[in-house]
Formats: sequence, structure tokens, C-alpha cells
Amino acid sequence: MASAPTREAVAEPPKSGDLAAVAPRMTASTAAWLCTLPCALLVLLAMLTLGPPLGRLAQGTPDARFLPSYRPYVHLEPTEQGRFLIALAAPLLLSLATALLASRPHRIPRGLQRLAWRLVPGVAIAAIAACLVVQARTRYGPEYTQAQASIGWSYFTGTTLAAAAAFAMLASLALRHDVGHRIVRAMVRESPVRRATAFSVAAAMTVIWLLHAINTDTSIANAPEMLTFHLSFPLDEAFAVVNGLTPLVDFSAQYGALLPWVGALSMSAFGKTLLVFTIAMCSLSALALIAVYDILRRAARSAVAALALYLPVLATSLFKVRGTLLERDTFGTYFGMFPLRYAPAYLVAWLTARQLSRPGSRVGPWLLWSTGGLAILNNVEFGLAATGASVAACACTSSFDRRTLLRLGRAVAIGLGTAFALVSLLTLARAGSLPRLWRLTDYARLYGHEGFGMLPIREPLGLHLVIYVTYVAAIGTATVRAIGGAANRVLTGMLAWSGIFGLGTGSYFAGRSHPEALVASFSAWALALALLTAVAVPALLATPGRRPHLAALAVLFGFGIAACSLAQTPAPWSQATRIDAPFNPEPNASASERPLMPEQRRSTRRFVTSIADGPSHFVVKQGAPVALIVRMGHRAADAFGIVDVTPYTGPDSLETEERVEATLDALRRAGGNTVIAPYPLDGSFVAVLDRHGFAVLTRSGRLARLEPQGRIRDVAVAAWQEQLLMKWVDTRHLHPRFLETTP
Repeated sequence: MASAPTREAVAEPPKSGDLAAVAPRMTASTAAWLCTLPCALLVLLAMLTLGPPLGRLAQGTPDARFLPSYRPYVHLEPTEQGRFLIALAAPLLLSLATALLASRPHRIPRGLQRLAWRLVPGVAIAAIAACLVVQARTRYGPEYTQAQASIGWSYFTGTTLAAAAAFAMLASLALRHDVGHRIVRAMVRESPVRRATAFSVAAAMTVIWLLHAINTDTSIANAPEMLTFHLSFPLDEAFAVVNGLTPLVDFSAQYGALLPWVGALSMSAFGKTLLVFTIAMCSLSALALIAVYDILRRAARSAVAALALYLPVLATSLFKVRGTLLERDTFGTYFGMFPLRYAPAYLVAWLTARQLSRPGSRVGPWLLWSTGGLAILNNVEFGLAATGASVAACACTSSFDRRTLLRLGRAVAIGLGTAFALVSLLTLARAGSLPRLWRLTDYARLYGHEGFGMLPIREPLGLHLVIYVTYVAAIGTATVRAIGGAANRVLTGMLAWSGIFGLGTGSYFAGRSHPEALVASFSAWALALALLTAVAVPALLATPGRRPHLAALAVLFGFGIAACSLAQTPAPWSQATRIDAPFNPEPNASASERPLMPEQRRSTRRFVTSIADGPSHFVVKQGAPVALIVRMGHRAADAFGIVDVTPYTGPDSLETEERVEATLDALRRAGGNTVIAPYPLDGSFVAVLDRHGFAVLTRSGRLARLEPQGRIRDVAVAAWQEQLLMKWVDTRHLHPRFLETTP
């Protein structure tokens, strides 16, 4: 924002005149406006006609054997997936068409060029308005709510939209006025003091915003139910590492395969408590968000301007999904998103911006692409989106000659190879095995290919389309700047990065199109809006007294919506009180309920760790293998001094018979013979256990197999976290091999 805008960034539409007047050569901006509507119509036609066959071809034939209780949640969406893939090609088509049209003189009347400058933004703004109206009126029925009632989800209130519109109008007026022009120029001027102050404010605000995601083993009981549910998965992944399992080898992590090591190492060093774990996760999130601030500083070339852009991005990234301002549920408390998915991606983005600002660095490319490889090995969906976006950012800010592209390809290959080698050394040292790359897509196959948990997009118009258009606009703007040779390579490259990363991660919502899942895209969306604002503001400053272009007003309106999220800023003193608050149960809740703490009652411990019909007991053997098919099973195993060998995070991740069988195979390989599972248990789950020779423990101390009708009588149960558990023992190995092979 402090840098002088290039000619392409502030190019005006051709002057009015005779429709037959012809421009000798149009600007890239004009070429982009001329190509937008034809490309949009072509992509829309392709989505309607080619979407269904492409989706069927891409999806193939699902073959998972889902347990009966999970079958109602299976929804195949081949047509929607095919259309989403085609929609991803729209920005590429627009960029190619723009480059082709701007590369050679075309005899296009000036009047037509001027019409494109006015018509296309007008159509886009009308479409955005229609999307917001439809979003406010859309109702989500039982398929989305798992209840009879339907709900609405408008995200932003009428007051927010009005405030954003007022912000856009007032900002455009101020930026075009001489006084406002001088004030902005003075404010964004760089100095060491301003840079240090802006960074300090950004860091302090980041910490304040993340306080709501810190919990103790006591305060978590007061949190919203969904926050507690979602927190149990990443916490259990970290405890799986603590207990000796290795992601990418004998454990499939749902969110991140590498970052659970951070939580595990933190708890091993400072204590196995929820407080330590949440602080570790929030620290990663803070580093990722501070990296976003530095990206904006490099792109805007001003620390003060970056701070003004960053604070709305910060607030929108941690937008409240449910709960109150005190006890809130956000994608900052949902560690599966922040930091496990976003943190590696934003680190890759920061290294990309750093490389673009220091093109002569020799270490930079290796570090960038090695980190990109680690991001892919951590989470393949977000990692591929981030690394692919970085390739595009570097390519569009470089010359397109063969030598440059080969150098880029070689650097990417070396970096990815380095990342794989580093992870291979870790898995070899830990588990004696190379990474099993199929585990990278274990969950992706279940959701994308098999259709588990998928939901259709409720309406074609809605906020999701506004977000999509923002990404397309970011890529289109990067294309125009690249063709025009804009001097600020960081801004050009990061515009391309934000658009491509946003589109790539849009698969999260395109698959499971629940309204709350769209909030997961808000961070990437806000970053794209901030970067577009970094283009729009200098353009307005460079054209004082002129009427603002509709595209600039639309960008300021979107950024104004993001800025309104600052109204949700947590009060640090209230959050400190919340973290230290005692358990405050609901009127009908148990006073001793602590959702994420394993119970230590002697009867439960004996039930979980002992072996039926045998002289030996696991309780006397440290590290004995058991399959604990309970939520937070890996944490419970650590508390009891045993090892949960389940390669997933509890019963909520064992949706198919294949996963149940994989768990039994892991138990036998480890030398164990005992499975602890909820009671009552899904019929297919019971059938798998019976088929593999497992029998249930009865109250008389005997082992019983299934009766002809599939029933079991006199089952012994133990209470556990307000649920009942039953124990199954491998009748083919009544005496576990673990006791034979350990002293």
C-alpha cells in the first residue's frame, strides 16, 4: 500500500467515443474484463454438461463396507464433485484467455472495451447481492441438522452488511480526497519504530484472540459440547504418538500426520495435561497467523498498512461458529483446522513471500519446497493446495522461458525429495519402517471416494459463491499484474497464492457442504480480500478526484465485512477467568463429569487391563497392548500404563468393517488379545469380532460367542465416562504373545 502503483494496477477504461474507434493495443486489465463473461459462461456450460460424467469417472466404484450405524451418513456426490473440478479450471481459463488477448493487437472497438469495464463488475456485484439475499433465506433441514427442525445460517447480520457498505463508500471518498491522500501516505510511511510497534500490536492481538482456545482439564467441562467433541480427536492423536504409535506407519491421523509430534513432545516435556496440549496448539496457530502478518507486510511494503490488513484477517480466521463470546467455538478451538491444517500451509506461504522478496537467495528455494513437502506429508489436501499455490506464485513472477521453468521444477523436486527423506528417517528410527503413503489419503478416500459424511450444497447461490468469486478475482488480478510487469512481485505472487490455495482448500466445503464448514474457509478468504485491498487502495490513491471503479468498491465492501469481525475480539480478563474457572455443571449433569479425563476407579482399571480366563494380568505388565475402542482411548491407555494399538482415534473413526479388521490385525501383530468396546455395539462390529474368533466376557467370568440370533447373554460391563464398556478376548490367543516375549 505504501508503494507506488503500477500503470496496470490503476489502468482506466478506454475513453468514450465512436464505437468504431479501435485501440491499437489494450491493457491486460481490459483484456481480463473482456474475457470474464465468456469464460464464466463457458465454464457454466461445461459444469452443466460435463459435470455428471466427469464426477462418475473421477469417483469410480465405492467398495467400503460401512457399519450399519454409519450407513445413513453415506452420500455419494459424483455430479457435485465433477462440477467442482470444472469450477477449479475457471481461473486458469481466464488467465490464459487474458494473456492471449493482451499479447497481440486486436481490433476491438473502444466502446466495447469500455462496456466490459462497466458491465462485468456490475454483473458481479449484482450476483454478490443475490448470493447474500439467498444465503439469508436458505433453510437447512434434517439432513444437515440431524433433527426434525430446520435452521438458517446467514453468517453476517444486516448491521454488518450495512457497516461494510458504509466503510466501502467512506474509504473510497477519503482515499480520493487530497487530505485523505496525504494522511494515508503519512501513516503508512516506514520506520524502525513503526515496524516494531506494528509487530508488537499484531503479536499481542494474536495472543488475545487465541486465549479462547486454551483449556485445562477442568475448564473444558464448561465448554460447548461440540468443542469438547472435536478437541478429543487431535488430543488423542498426540497421545497415540506418546504411546508409541507412528503416524504414516501404524496410525492414520485424521488431521495432520506430523504436527501431532509437537503436541506429544510438549506433553512429554511439560506434563500430560490438556493445558499443555492446548498451549502447544495455540502456539503453532499464533506462529502461523504472525506469518500471515509478515506476508502482508512484505506485500504492502508497510508495517502499519500490514497491521490494518492483518487485524481483520485475524478476526475472520477465528470467526465464532457457536457459543457465546466467552465460551465460543471457532476454528481456532477446532485444532483440526488451526493449527493442524492451516499452520503448515501458512508457513509455506510465508516462505514463498520471503523467496519472492529475496529472489537471489540460494537456501530459500530449498527451504521453501522442503517445507512444502512436509506440509503435504502432514495433510495432503491443504499441503498440496499450499505447495501448488507456491509453484504458481513463483512461476507467474518469473520469466516463462524453458530454463527458468526447469530450474523451478528441479528445485521443487529436490525439496519434495528432502521432505520425504526427513520423514523417512523419523519413521525408520521410530518404527523401523518407511512411511506408508496410503495412510496420507486414508480419511480422504473414506470421505471423498466413499461418500461418508458428504452433504450437497443447499443452493447454487450463497456465500460460498461469493468466496469463490473472490479467489477468481485474486488470480485474475495476479495475472493482470504479471502481464503488466508490476514491480511488487510479492503482492503479485501472493495474490496468485491466496486464490489458488483458497480454491484448493474449497474441497473441504464442496464435499461436506454443511453451513458451519464454510467458516473453515474464512481465513483463506480474508487473506485474499486483504491482498486485493492492498491493490485497490493504491489504485484509489493514484486517481484522486475520479469516480472509484466498481471492482474497488466491491473489494472494500468485502474487506469491511472482515473488519466487522473485530467486534468479536475476546476480553483477555474474561478469558483468564474462564481458564481458571471451576467446573460448573448443568442442573442434571454429574458433578464429577470431566469429559476428557480418564476415570481412575479401581473397578474400571481392573476391567480394562485384566485378561479373562488366564493367570496373567496386563495390569502387572507396563506397555501391554490392548485395543481400546473408546473415545480418548489413547489417553486412557497412557493413564493406565498400557498401549492402545488402535490405528485410529476411537469408535467414531471406525466406520467400516475394513477399519475394524485393521484394528484387530494391529492387536495381533502387537501380541495382544483384548478389545474394549462400547456396550451395546453395532451389529456388524460384533459380527466382525466373532468372525475373527473374539468372544465377549460375561458376568460369570466366561467367554461367550454369538448365539444363532446374533445375541449375547449376561455380558459383563463396566462404567466409563457415562457409557458402558464390554470386553472381547481373542479365543485363538487366550494367552497374549506380549506376555511371552517380555520379561
